[in-house]
Amino acid sequence: MSKDATNWNPKTLLHRFAVLSISLIITTGTAISPALPAMEKTFSNYPASLVDMIATIQQIPAFIVLLFSSSISKKIGMKNSIGIGLILMGVSGVLPSIIPNLWVILGLRIVFGIGIGLFNSLVITIIDDFYEGHDKSQMLGIRSSFEQIGICIINILVGLLLSISWQASFLSYSMAFLVLVIFWSIVPNVNHEENDNDAQNKSADHPKAKINSRVIGAAIMCSFMTMGMAIVSVLVPSIVVTLKIGTAQDGSFIITLFTLVSMVMGFLFGGFVKVLGKFVYPLGLLCLSVGTILLNYSDSLPMIIVSIAIIGCTFPLAGNYLFSLIDVIAPANSTALANSILLVGCNMGTAFSPLIVKFLGSFSPMGGKQPGIGLFGGIIGALLIAAIVVQIFNRKKPAIKVDNHHQNRF
Repeated sequence: MSKDATNWNPKTLLHRFAVLSISLIITTGTAISPALPAMEKTFSNYPASLVDMIATIQQIPAFIVLLFSSSISKKIGMKNSIGIGLILMGVSGVLPSIIPNLWVILGLRIVFGIGIGLFNSLVITIIDDFYEGHDKSQMLGIRSSFEQIGICIINILVGLLLSISWQASFLSYSMAFLVLVIFWSIVPNVNHEENDNDAQNKSADHPKAKINSRVIGAAIMCSFMTMGMAIVSVLVPSIVVTLKIGTAQDGSFIITLFTLVSMVMGFLFGGFVKVLGKFVYPLGLLCLSVGTILLNYSDSLPMIIVSIAIIGCTFPLAGNYLFSLIDVIAPANSTALANSILLVGCNMGTAFSPLIVKFLGSFSPMGGKQPGIGLFGGIIGALLIAAIVVQIFNRKKPAIKVDNHHQNRF
């Protein structure tokens, strides 16, 4: 590993912040969703579900590029991969502010997703390279909180800029350039080099990375959970405006509140595991099921706020639990690959959530304002029952151990 900064010290507060700064922008793709109601009016000759894809379509190229990001970073360097990714996110994120064409905007969002995919998994890898032990665990936990802080910042900026126009709201993604300056000027390059003998020894000592059915199952459940998260971040602003119970700015506020709940629950994850052990997972699913069913029947702003607060507890509990199990469920020498597979599941759930909710709504037997969301909650309820049965009959002790220095992994 080579480092190109003479004064680099990963222990200092400034340098820690520089490493963590890239997490501020990595999950902000759906943060533009408060502007969707205004965009739906502008593009009224297009299906609303197509317009909603502006907030989620970036996840499709993100998970495709994610599968190759490790190989790309080895060829051009980790710092270069992250830098290029941030540039793509910044340019494609801001350009819709001056190009009022739906198809061009969707194309730019695809480029935005390519940028995400280039360094999505590297935000964890770079921490693995610079930190170890409890220090590493602490940085991983703080990284998760930085993601939520970044979403909050973008949501607030989108809400403020919406008072000008929906196009102006895309200027919020200029934050990617600020992150690029901070990261590029402080963090050194990291190159992983190994000679032929090292490669042969490594191959002999460690089996080839692979995945199994447990990892695939965890990825599928991650996709369900991020689908629930996307229902809030993408659809709730439109629901608030459509039901005439609030404005687009109210929708932005609700998403910010949702993000804060998720951030707080992430910090409390370790405490929940100590008390509930493996039953943290079904508790997270319970929050998703109850929250989405309640959202379906919500007809006022307070009810929506309560429902999204409940949903906000889902991923910090059940999602963190699944990521914390990676070392146990993944085959030998396959932890990094398993992490990538779970991230792919997360991206897929976010990408296709509007289309799946619309599909479920076409035959949902449930009443309420959003029958597709209600049926989704019912499906999660069935998965919850299955998870409880499995947990009851699985008498093994919880596979993870969380202390004060390691509160979450994602």
